[in-house]
Parts: sequence; C-alpha cells; structure tokens
Amino acid sequence: MSDALAANALPIGLFRFTIAPVQSLEVPAVNKGNMLRGGFGHAFRRLCCIPQCRDAKTCPLAASCPYKTLFEPSPPPGAARLSKNQDTPRPFIFRARLNSRTTYRPGEAFDFSLTLLGKAVDYLPYFVLAFRELAREGIGLNRAPCELERAEALTPENADFEAAPASLSKDQVIYSREEDVFRQPAPFTLADWVRPRLLEWTNANRRITISFLTPTYLKFREQAVLRPDFHHVFKRVRDRLNALCTFFGPGPIDADFKGLGEAAEKVQTVKCDVHWVERYRTSSRTHQRHELSGFVGSCTYEYPTDESGISNLDLFKWILAGELLHVGRHTAWGNGSFKASCGGTA
Repeated sequence: MSDALAANALPIGLFRFTIAPVQSLEVPAVNKGNMLRGGFGHAFRRLCCIPQCRDAKTCPLAASCPYKTLFEPSPPPGAARLSKNQDTPRPFIFRARLNSRTTYRPGEAFDFSLTLLGKAVDYLPYFVLAFRELAREGIGLNRAPCELERAEALTPENADFEAAPASLSKDQVIYSREEDVFRQPAPFTLADWVRPRLLEWTNANRRITISFLTPTYLKFREQAVLRPDFHHVFKRVRDRLNALCTFFGPGPIDADFKGLGEAAEKVQTVKCDVHWVERYRTSSRTHQRHELSGFVGSCTYEYPTDESGISNLDLFKWILAGELLHVGRHTAWGNGSFKASCGGTA
C-alpha cells in the first residue's frame, strides 16, 4: 500500500444487521438504503438530543453531541481548505442487498450492511440501540414491528455482503437478541482492507474494470457525468478519502494530489457500458423531493506506458480503497458502490 494511504489509514467498522419481522415487513423494491438511513436518523436523534435542542447548530451541547458529529459535522480546526465544502462527508454507509424483494414474512430475515469510518466507529453502540428501538417501534413501508435479531462484525476477508454466510463465528457477534449484550469489536484499518486485494495486482496489469453496482452521481465542470472516464472516478475517491481523514481520522493525506490527478487523466477508457437510473426520495421532515439518480454498469480502463513516475498500481490502490468508501453523492444511502477487477476486454 502506498505510504500516503498507509500513514493515514482510517479505522474501519464493517457490520451486518439482521432484522426479524414479527409480522410481514414491506420494504421498497429500490431505495431500501433511504428507508434505513431515514429511520435511523429519527431514532438516533431521539437517543441523543435533549428537549432544549431545536437544531444541531444552536444546540447547547453541540460540541459533544453524537448526532451533530455524524449527521451535521463541522470542519475541524486547521481544515481551512475543506471548510467551504458544501457536502461534508457523512462517516457511515447503509447498504441493502441488491434485489427487488419487497416482502419479508416472520421467519425470513431482512439484513443490511453498515460501514463506519474513522471516529464514527466509536459510536457503534448508538447504531445498535437505535436499530433495536426502531425495529420494535416498526420499520418499513408498513411500520411492521420487528426485532433486531443480531449485529455482526465483518472482516476484510468476509466483507462481501452479498455473499456473506448465513451466520458468522461467535466472536464476530456484537449483539444478539437472546443475550441482549453489546460487545465492542476491534476495527480494522484501510490498509487492512486494501492489502489482500493487492495480491491480484501488479504494475504489469494495465487494465482495470470498474462495476458500478448502485446509482453513482459524479459531477465534472458543474455537469453530471453520464459516461465516466477513469479520472472522474479517481479524483472523487481521492478527495472523499482525504475529506474523511480530515474530518474523522488522523488528518489530511500527504500526497501529490495534482500529480495523481494528472496521471489519472492519462488512463484511457476502452469500454463503457453504463446507463442512467432515475431514483428519488421524499424527505419526511421537509416533504421535499430529492434526487438519488446515477449511472450503473461497468467500464474498462487502460493505463498507458508513461514516464510520469506514478504507476498504475499507485492509482489502483486508491480505487481499491474506494470500494469501501463508495463515491459520489448520497453514499450514506448506499449509492456509489462499486467493485474493481483486474483486466477486462474492449
């Protein structure tokens, strides 16, 4: 792993939550992440906020409030370059399974993954408590009463949520309904995430295929990207990782951002097979409609022979980190999820 990434490795928490319906649970065919994020936000605020709090900006306990820290973060001291960032990254990601299933009956588990980044890992107990209470009060389109069956800690080796086994080892269970006891897991680091993936990569691999699994919204020169070039993806991953390290981790990454960006611009698109997906959500607080659209599909890129001193491996390490972080807008809802693989055909 590059020195810049290794020296600024974020603590990472990756978890799977399993909900057990007491009666039939109805969920959206798409936008399940919106349901999870919205429900959690309400439950989390009830856990954290005092009666005197009208909003996070004027709250008398804002400096120590978990809700403000995670949902409405402010730039830390010394982060002048990021202080004008209008889309401060949220250090959590909800992701439901990639299916269109809408009904879960008693005995049929509904599960989802949660990624916590940086100091957000310290707030894991709030996530467990919030979902335990939210499930009991009612979740889903029909507010069905449920139970939080268990929460498990995933590792870089078994982090593929879609292929995760029905149950993990006992020491990976951080909460179960039977015991009703919380266990704080040990987080891994960004380096731990990237290192196993590097085994399949060498500088001789000049092609990379990126599969965009959930709607991905990127902007370039104030316009939405419809067919992503490599540098569109790379630069957003680079900047998102740096912002997360600045706001929630050990501090800004010490790297040649300009040189990395220029090298990324030289990577050629050899095949692009993506299409645009229109999705929306309606805010329960403001009742306004917000776009969750983006492109899905896959693109294959090729790194040219170059004398810049920045190799394809230097660039691809950041892309591998982006698999965990997601990229673009609305990552907290699970958007911008992608997988990278070595090679690809034109």
